[in-house]
Amino acid sequence: MNPYWWLAIAALMAVIELASQGLITVWFVVGAVVAFVAGMLGADLVVQIIVFLVVSLVCLALLRPLIMKHRKIGERHEPTLVGTQALVVEPIDEQAQTGRIETPDHMTWMALSADGSPIESGAQVRVVEQRSIKMVVERI
Repeated sequence: MNPYWWLAIAALMAVIELASQGLITVWFVVGAVVAFVAGMLGADLVVQIIVFLVVSLVCLALLRPLIMKHRKIGERHEPTLVGTQALVVEPIDEQAQTGRIETPDHMTWMALSADGSPIESGAQVRVVEQRSIKMVVERI
């Protein structure tokens, strides 16, 4: 087999990796490049295939977990208000579709009562659930 086929395989695996971004096929790109080098150095096809498989699988097994760990470090998580105490600043009444709370950071949010009962302005509540931009609260 012509060693340049390994470059074609590497290119194909790179395109697949770009489409999926799962950090799976990128290791086969590395394996194919190393197999290409082995072929250029005169290794026969069986050795090239073994080199391709060993390098690809070793990189997948050893390097992918390290990269995935560092990838998660940069992820941002939206803070949740669940568990936060708040003050009712507009009476919560699901029939009238009204209700706002103010959290300790002075942000106001639309609010619903967890049990559906009305809650008067000035009451202290705790956020028990967040539904998009609405907070579900219960009396403290």
